[in-house]
Amino acid sequence: MSDPLPPTSSPATDAEDDAEAALLFARCSPATADAAAKAKSTSDLPKEENAPNVVSSHLAYRHLVISLSTSLIIGLLLLFAGRWFYLEKIEPRLSAAAAPVPAPASVPAPAPAQSDAKLREELAKSAEHIAALEKQVDVMRREQLLMQQKTRESLESISATLKIPELAPAPESPVTHQPGTPRMADMKPQVTPTQEEFILLKERNRLTQYADEAIATGMRRPVEVLVDYMRDPQLPHLHDAAQAEYLRAIRAIQLLQREDPGYRLPVAELFKDSSIRDEADVPPAALLKLLADYKLSWEVRVRVCFLLLGSPLPETNAQLIKSIKEDPSLDVAKHAQLALEQRVKKRFRLFDIPAIEAWFQSQGK
Repeated sequence: MSDPLPPTSSPATDAEDDAEAALLFARCSPATADAAAKAKSTSDLPKEENAPNVVSSHLAYRHLVISLSTSLIIGLLLLFAGRWFYLEKIEPRLSAAAAPVPAPASVPAPAPAQSDAKLREELAKSAEHIAALEKQVDVMRREQLLMQQKTRESLESISATLKIPELAPAPESPVTHQPGTPRMADMKPQVTPTQEEFILLKERNRLTQYADEAIATGMRRPVEVLVDYMRDPQLPHLHDAAQAEYLRAIRAIQLLQREDPGYRLPVAELFKDSSIRDEADVPPAALLKLLADYKLSWEVRVRVCFLLLGSPLPETNAQLIKSIKEDPSLDVAKHAQLALEQRVKKRFRLFDIPAIEAWFQSQGK
């Protein structure tokens, strides 16, 4: 007898058996267990990160509220401060500036056209008055200069007259004190010490003017006047002052250089009817004639002194000494002495004419 067949199972029972088998396989397989664990952790991660995001959003909201509140409070404070400054400081000044200045009732305001015309008239009158004053000042200054020049010329003529024995006043006869002899009463001018000091100051100013003129123009005449004051026996109180001004003028002439270092003789103007075209071609005799011609420019004579350094003529030294003594320009006399010293290889004090003449006379003997 054959075995009995097993009872036929229902579909639901078969499905449950398959599920249990699959679950048992998953538990027993390690790879399947790892995959299940990763899936579980991945499904749980968003739930853990939601807490920090919520906290940060709350903090940002609180910070925004605090910032808005602070800004609002600061704005209100600035608004109140600005309104107080305007009411206390600016508005009183604006009202004071805008207030009209009351015009005096007694003086009517002139019309604009009339005020401009009066102003122009006053300006024109002022300009005319200033021009008249300037003319008066110029006239007074011119008269003052003429008076000074006349005074100087009179003093020079008086000093020149006193040096001539024929024109000098005769000495007064001695006064006799014998009884019965008629005589004039002694007349002595009464001069106070202040007046004496004033007179001395004026004389010193005159000496200073002579020295200033010599330095400014380089002419010989003011220096000769100072020498006359130095040697005048009637003015012993001015000898030191005159010598000081003389030394000041001579020192300035010694140091000054008025001539142009690049100056050359205008040969075409000086020798029109000659074939000379350069100053090196001028003969020494012609140079001596140029040096003796005081009508020429002083620059020409200064350049001639330089060109006479190599002159072989025997009368060259005599002509240079004559220029030292008589040339109207002190610059020419200075360069003549420099040329003489280089020619004779001997030094002298500037414008020491007695020493130069003594040496020249000794050479002639």
